Amino acid sequence: MNQILAVENKPKNSKNKSKKNTTADIKKVITVFCVITILFGIALAGQGVYAIVSGFNTTTEQQPVQEQNISIESNTNTGKVIISGTVPNGVLKITYNWNGEDEQTINKNGETTINEQIDLPVGNNKLNLTIVDMKNSSTPYVKEFTADSTIPQVALSLNEEGTKVKITAKDTVALSYVTYQWDDNDVQTIYPQEGSEAQIEAEIDALSGTHTLTVIAVNSSNKTATRTQEVEVASKPNVGASIDQSDRSKIIFSASDENGLTKLAFTINGQRYELPANENQKELQYTFEVSEGHYSITVEAENIYGLTSSQNFLYDY
Repeated sequence: MNQILAVENKPKNSKNKSKKNTTADIKKVITVFCVITILFGIALAGQGVYAIVSGFNTTTEQQPVQEQNISIESNTNTGKVIISGTVPNGVLKITYNWNGEDEQTINKNGETTINEQIDLPVGNNKLNLTIVDMKNSSTPYVKEFTADSTIPQVALSLNEEGTKVKITAKDTVALSYVTYQWDDNDVQTIYPQEGSEAQIEAEIDALSGTHTLTVIAVNSSNKTATRTQEVEVASKPNVGASIDQSDRSKIIFSASDENGLTKLAFTINGQRYELPANENQKELQYTFEVSEGHYSITVEAENIYGLTSSQNFLYDY
């Protein structure tokens, strides 16, 4: 018996085509996943970089700023402007000018502390000053100084050795003369030199001890300025050498100072010897024995103020 079977006719390549579509779908999914993963990774990396940069900027902003602390003041007793203070980065140089005129420069070596003095002109003046630190950063300062320009200005200063007083009188007009007087002693007069009548400068010997100095400056308009100042000057030590009369081979070196000595020194034929003083010691003495010969001798002493005295002599024994 013949049976007729119904058979579904499928395309020969339908199975293979289905497999190809499934593989393509998987590849698409994998590709999309990879792209998402890469984008997510880039986002994370970007956030990390931002966090680092943000953290770096925050740290930088929190660093303390080191500022200068500068004082600019005038001293009418000395006729100077005093520039003082601290510069944390160190000072390379100081430049300044008065009233926009010629610029002056004070070169420094990186010091963090300033203590400079510059001349104060007569009258009303504007100081333009710039401090340049070792990082080449410039900080400007401007200050005005007002003075009575109708009267002379008088300044007094003691020299480094403490032996002389410098008198400086300035004016915008010619000066007639300057007088000075120690305590109640005689009044001495100083006249201006021809060609520089608007300024008088002179150095006078200082008196040992504490004394009052009065200086009066008079200009051509008969306007006067008086400066009175107490001046303390230490006297120099007394120093000497003598021969022992009982034994002429012995030379006695001696020094004394009412304020105190720091040392007694002597040099014999180029050979130097020093005898240091104890604290508050006011007298020193040393005996040196020589043999027969010719001697070139220098004896000197220094007191607590750094003032020295010396004597030279020759000795044949």
